[in-house]
Amino acid sequence: MIAKDLGFEELYGLGDIDALLEKAQEKCELKLRGKKFAGMEKEDVVQEVLIKVHKSLSKYDSSKAKMSTYIEHVIENMVKDCYKKCGTEKNLILVNALELEDSYEWDDEAFQGYGAHVGSVDAGYMAVDMSIDVSITFSAREKEIFELRTQGYEFVDIADKLGVTKARISQIWKGIKAKYDQF
Repeated sequence: MIAKDLGFEELYGLGDIDALLEKAQEKCELKLRGKKFAGMEKEDVVQEVLIKVHKSLSKYDSSKAKMSTYIEHVIENMVKDCYKKCGTEKNLILVNALELEDSYEWDDEAFQGYGAHVGSVDAGYMAVDMSIDVSITFSAREKEIFELRTQGYEFVDIADKLGVTKARISQIWKGIKAKYDQF
């Protein structure tokens, strides 16, 4: 009988950990179909899940659950953990950061060194700071809120600073996002 035709229980009973991990990988890839993780490739998520499955095999107790249920539970929990990791403020700051270095690799040697780095100083070039004007028809109040928000202030802090409610700041912020999305 081919290892792919066997279930998790049989593979675990035979001690074929490689085949068990392959089967877990297939199950994980099916679960991840259509899902996106900020700052992580699906292959990275699958790799983390497989590491967790491998580590947790020693903790398996056949009297508590079937192996297929246990592996399903481990996969679900690890996918949730990856979503939590992707949603952390530290990760989102990195994911949403502006890329200042051109990641394109030139095949032709004649083009190497031309415009490969934004903001770097090469011989014969001067350093230039780049900024983007975000005045997209914002009112003075919207500009002020936008600047405070981009400086890291929370809605509550902005509301206290401007003497309005947090709900009003949230409402104005929705308008700012709508204008920005149209841009």
